[in-house]
Amino acid sequence: MRHGQMRLGSTVIIAALAYLFLGVFTHSGMRLTWATEQSLSDAQLKKINALIADQGRYVAISQVITDILGLTSNDQTISCHAFAAVDPRGDNEIHQVYLLPDAKGYLVSHFFKDKIDVYWTDKNFGLIAALTGVRGERPAPASFADAQYGFGFELTWWANFADTR
Repeated sequence: MRHGQMRLGSTVIIAALAYLFLGVFTHSGMRLTWATEQSLSDAQLKKINALIADQGRYVAISQVITDILGLTSNDQTISCHAFAAVDPRGDNEIHQVYLLPDAKGYLVSHFFKDKIDVYWTDKNFGLIAALTGVRGERPAPASFADAQYGFGFELTWWANFADTR
């Protein structure tokens, strides 16, 4: 009888862990949380915040994007200050950074040709969640590997941009 009870207890623990794991990676009630080793320096972050404050514009963020990332639900909108820059290499790439209200961090977006990538970061530019899509179509959550890969490039771009300002 003891072995049966121990197996049942083990099964319950494994099921609970599987539920938590699936919840974290499928957005069912929990947001995605991905730790990144990369970040911006304090000086770079200060420059980006100054650009947002001095040259940014007050904008509304699409509720589709904020709902997918888990920032809002039920088609709520968020308005905040944002700064956009065109890549000086002439590739028609646009990079944007939004300072989210209520200390929710930042949204960092990258437009290239018809593709869009959006990354939600904490206040230190640590990646929380991401989505990707094609302009004119509904975006979808990005896979863990794709999000970290793309965000690495975006972090490098913003670090270089801040260093040259």
